[in-house]
Amino acid sequence: MAEHAGKNTLETTIANLTDEREDGTDTADSAYTPVFSKQVRTVVYVLGLIASCVGLGFMTFGDAAVGGYISTVAGFIASGLGVAYNPLRNA
Repeated sequence: MAEHAGKNTLETTIANLTDEREDGTDTADSAYTPVFSKQVRTVVYVLGLIASCVGLGFMTFGDAAVGGYISTVAGFIASGLGVAYNPLRNA
């Protein structure tokens, strides 16, 4: 690799974040306390996933407007409660 093609700032930041996640020293999130417990977030995520699938069924086999509404509301509720699928999250 050429000398001028060293790691840029973004690559360095990503590498540092990855290292922090792996060794458990993520200082940026250490003061963060979620409002809802892990169990509540999991239930909301699963219910949102089911509602989105039901909405897709309505869009495909029934009234598309109703299916779109169900899917949209399910996404808004899940995101409004801060629920997101993130396989890298430790907590």
